[in-house]
Amino acid sequence: MLSEILPPNPCLLAILLVAKVNSEPQLVFHYPPRPGEDNSHFARYLAAQEKEQDGSSSTDDDSTSSHDDEAASENKAKETKTGTSTPEFDVEEVGSASPEKNDVWKNQYGKPKWNDIFGLRALGLARMLCPPSTSHKQKFELSIDDKVFVGRPIFAQEGEEWERKKEERRARARKSNTEDTVSGVLEKENEGPTHPTEQGQISRIDGELPEEAISDSNEDRPSISAANPPLPEKQVKTVKKPALNMFHVVFVVNPPPHEYHLRVKEMYDHVIRKLSKALRREQARSNYVLREISAIAKGSVNLKKAHKDDQPLASLYHGILSQSTLAKAISVVYNNISASRIAHIILTPSSSLSFQIPIPTSISVLPSPLSPQMPGLWLTTATSLPADDDISLTSTHLASQFTLLLLLDLTTILSEINDTPSPLSAPLAHYLRVSKPTKSFLQISQSSGIPLPDIQFLASHLIYWRKARAIPPLHQRDTYIVSPNADMSKLVSASTRFAKMFPALPPLPKILNLLSSPRAYSTLIPSKDHKEAFMKILAWLLRDGWVTQLRTFMWVRVPPHIKEIVAGQGGEGERSLESSIELPPKKHIEDDEKAHSKSTTTNLAAPQPSSSPTLSATSQQTTIPFRTSAAPPSPSLILNPRQASGINSRYLSAISVYILQRQGVEAQKAWNKCLRYFDGKHAVEGIAVQEGWKRKRVVEFLAGWEGEGVLVRGRWW
Repeated sequence: MLSEILPPNPCLLAILLVAKVNSEPQLVFHYPPRPGEDNSHFARYLAAQEKEQDGSSSTDDDSTSSHDDEAASENKAKETKTGTSTPEFDVEEVGSASPEKNDVWKNQYGKPKWNDIFGLRALGLARMLCPPSTSHKQKFELSIDDKVFVGRPIFAQEGEEWERKKEERRARARKSNTEDTVSGVLEKENEGPTHPTEQGQISRIDGELPEEAISDSNEDRPSISAANPPLPEKQVKTVKKPALNMFHVVFVVNPPPHEYHLRVKEMYDHVIRKLSKALRREQARSNYVLREISAIAKGSVNLKKAHKDDQPLASLYHGILSQSTLAKAISVVYNNISASRIAHIILTPSSSLSFQIPIPTSISVLPSPLSPQMPGLWLTTATSLPADDDISLTSTHLASQFTLLLLLDLTTILSEINDTPSPLSAPLAHYLRVSKPTKSFLQISQSSGIPLPDIQFLASHLIYWRKARAIPPLHQRDTYIVSPNADMSKLVSASTRFAKMFPALPPLPKILNLLSSPRAYSTLIPSKDHKEAFMKILAWLLRDGWVTQLRTFMWVRVPPHIKEIVAGQGGEGERSLESSIELPPKKHIEDDEKAHSKSTTTNLAAPQPSSSPTLSATSQQTTIPFRTSAAPPSPSLILNPRQASGINSRYLSAISVYILQRQGVEAQKAWNKCLRYFDGKHAVEGIAVQEGWKRKRVVEFLAGWEGEGVLVRGRWW
């Protein structure tokens, strides 16, 4: 499985709707009209028709030119993304698809049907995409060449029921042991030849029988004669109404080989599963899927008229999309998911839902030169919480560490909210007006009076719709640098927009030049009057990925003298440590470390000749020096103090006693509280917020502990 973050790539070719009504599976609908080809002219035509319905008018010349452009583009041979050419055909002229070109497209009319796709006949493809009923609500995956058909088939329950009540399920479970035996005997006794037409197995969605089925049924049906008199009216079996036995929404994707499992999984988890659940729920509630399939089938019947009347395929699709909300929903899902956008569909007035494949909003490691590049993406580790973190998992702690950064202008977001009225419109507008990137969620809740759960819900709503993202609150004392992942190819256009937004302030190149070296952001602010403007600049730079915060991480360092004390005490307790630790002056500690370095260098030197008479006759190369005293221990790091055990735990106890004797009780208490942050995963900039201390106090403690040699630091994003 891929561990690196990849740019979005839905690789979606088409969406198919397969249904099994009574018996035979059928490919009911697919979108776009010509999968794997250039469908831009269809999109333009459908968009123009939608605008016309909304009240916009277009001239006859425009419509004629669009029709001509469409006809010209459809007459051209297109190639798929994989480089293989698709069969050439045209639905606007009879016989444009020559049978000699590709026999697989041939049917009873000598012309491909509108739902024959990817060089496969619709009936054969529908049968392949109709698995056994044992795959009910299971992941379906079929590979044909470089295309993958992914879906989640939904079957009706026994007796053509789409939702069985809990009481019925429990009753069936209680009686299953006895009924299985009895039903097996009765089925054998009642077995007999049945005709498909008597069971209603041969039917079509539009109410018409296929010609093959009609001819076969007429040959097998007994003729009415004296030998075979007609049945009484009471014995005549009525034809069953169309019953939906199965439906299957299939997504066709062509992922790159090295991204196969990732792309198929994200498409299934985020889109296919949710869509199939929603359709199953609506089918059980109001027979929605069958009703929409019937509407699509009535619209597809007009294809025969399109052959005679020279009606374009785009016009036919427009009619289907206007008649069926399910077909419209499929087109919306395809158009948005294939473009890595959010798809919002409305099935019924009371049922609407949205889909999206999440896109990366930040990366913690720069991609390698051979990996896919994502310039402009936020470079930070602030959004990556440790898996074993027990510090920041509570809602209060998270609310104190993060705030919301808008990805669009406030006026733009507010206008979009006003254009789409909903119960959330007023709360969202109020929250956006009081929200600031310099205040955390907790601080906004305390100052505005909005309950914290409501703020978190509204913030998650904005993040889901890609209007904002969560960041640590901006602070003037933090350090910000130019992001190594900044997209410098957009510097010219960004400078123009920056100058329009902040006309009286330094230009963007100068701001980036000042941030090229690590420094506190407050050093850029000329005066208190410019603070608000410069904080807006910082938010703008962070939103577009120009800068990132340089954060500080620390680890516990065990000095050599602490190791010597612990080694000398052996297995004795902490009280013995308190009594035995003699506080060496800081100069003595430095001399100790220098001596350790010097002794190490001396031990690596060449050995001196021995004066022993026994060894004097031997070669000097075989002389082995003997040390008179052991070398002092070298310092080491404790990577995770919360999971320290054995000797590391004793080192931490000795360091705590050492700080007590060197800096006092207050410093020791602060050390014991901050110890869990010194694992290289938690930035020390968050200690003040989480512990409720002033930032100046935290800086003083950290500087004192570094001076004692019990802490080391590292800085990155």
